Amino acid sequence: MTRRLGTALEMSKQIEVVCGSITSSDALSVVTSLTGDINVTLESEMRYPYYCFDARCSVPTLAGRKAVSLLCLVDAVNGLGATADSFESKTESVRQADLMSSRINNEEAVDIAQRTVTHRMGRKLRMIASFDVAMMPRGIVHKRFWIVQSSNARIMVDSTSGNMHPLTLKVA
Repeated sequence: MTRRLGTALEMSKQIEVVCGSITSSDALSVVTSLTGDINVTLESEMRYPYYCFDARCSVPTLAGRKAVSLLCLVDAVNGLGATADSFESKTESVRQADLMSSRINNEEAVDIAQRTVTHRMGRKLRMIASFDVAMMPRGIVHKRFWIVQSSNARIMVDSTSGNMHPLTLKVA
């Protein structure tokens, strides 16, 4: 019995998860109201990995340089970067088998974050100037999504924003 307990502990991992405002019951309610189907079920819960970076930018102005900070998330599976609002996270214990594997490494994530922040700053400030950007890695954070099944659809619900994404019935 002690041996099994040790094996079970080895299979779990501590991860940082973004605190969301949408619970599984909220996800079911939202999909029910959207589809009109009262027999919706929670198919699964997934935690999606993102590389998280604090970006410290030095931007040229008429009065010298101005410091600007941004938060950047890089999708660890698809490699898409986006700036984000600040968020709270908490540590959760998750079975290793329930985690999605990253397809990009840390070096690729830094390059993507650098391009994302530079592009965002260029668009925000509407100027073509050299930005000094320093990327400070925070590590990997996970975002929770709920997969909800109705009679006619599978819908993925974001636990932080409540946004919904329809999924095909065959693949998800």
